[in-house]
Amino acid sequence: MGPASPSWNRRFRRAGVVVAVAVLVALELTAFWYFSNLGETEGLLPIVLRTNFTAFGFWAATVPLVTWVARRFPLDVRPRFGNVVVHLLAGLVIITFIIATFVVVAFFGYHQYSEPTWWAAFRHVWPRYFPFDLAVYAFILLGWYAFHWHGRYRDRELRTAQLEASLHEARLAALRSQLNPHFLFNALNSVSALMHRNVDAADAMLARIGELLRLTLASDGDQEVALREELELLDRYLDVERIRFAERLAVTVDVPPSTLGARIPPFSLQPLVENAIHHGVAITPDGGRVTISARKVEQRLQLRVLDDGPGLSTPHLREGVGLRNTRARLRQLYGESQQLLFRRPEGGGLEVMVELPWRT
Repeated sequence: MGPASPSWNRRFRRAGVVVAVAVLVALELTAFWYFSNLGETEGLLPIVLRTNFTAFGFWAATVPLVTWVARRFPLDVRPRFGNVVVHLLAGLVIITFIIATFVVVAFFGYHQYSEPTWWAAFRHVWPRYFPFDLAVYAFILLGWYAFHWHGRYRDRELRTAQLEASLHEARLAALRSQLNPHFLFNALNSVSALMHRNVDAADAMLARIGELLRLTLASDGDQEVALREELELLDRYLDVERIRFAERLAVTVDVPPSTLGARIPPFSLQPLVENAIHHGVAITPDGGRVTISARKVEQRLQLRVLDDGPGLSTPHLREGVGLRNTRARLRQLYGESQQLLFRRPEGGGLEVMVELPWRT
């Protein structure tokens, strides 16, 4: 047989913890009884020890059922009233079952009761044991919720750490996309060509490149920024590309003022626009147009980047570092409530659509 899977290892560890806690509680209660009744314990210690181990053995065996009820009917969601009623009923049934089972074992196995029948012993024992067993049920329930909430807290910490790491990767991806040899070669070539015919334009291009890098490096660690801030960064990038492509590049920004406060991940538009320029405008002799738009649709924000280039040459777009990073960050930030889609418009070209929850 092969090694146990991680899930089974966790189950074995949890079962070991439950058994250990049951043993410790049984020993502690026995010790408490013993030291509280010094001088009156002769011959009774084995009976008390046996009783406590039997009772808490049954409780240890019932822990999976109690935790299943806690998972199935959580108390930390609204509405709570129905789940509280379920827990009260479940506690009543589980406690009654444990007391009845204990009485059967003690009556027939240990001959511990003097009543004529086990039913008579059960009716005598149930009201005495029920309050204590109800406290045990509540202790197990609260213990499970404590571990559950601790696990959720650790998951949130891990998620936050992953998002921070993803943001750093996005910054690096933005720098890579702006400083990669292809971009830098074209930018410097454009500057070199402009120096012989338009010194002012060459100087402006160098200034735009410097401003773009400054904004990229100066951004803080927020996981989301206002759309207006993202458009400001994008405008610096487009300034460089406008100087490079001159009249071959036309850009239309169709963003209503009502959407400028919407929150989006930083560096999420630039890779999409760069992709449109690289695969649409740059490879077309006469250049082309890139259209950037934003709309609020119900409680969703839709961002679109459209180019009128040749479109996809294959059924599936090959995603570079920037697009892969953008897709991964959207998934981490918004889970299944986000979309990043590519489609071919009827008029040709390529449209990229990002849909996010509306946040301001």
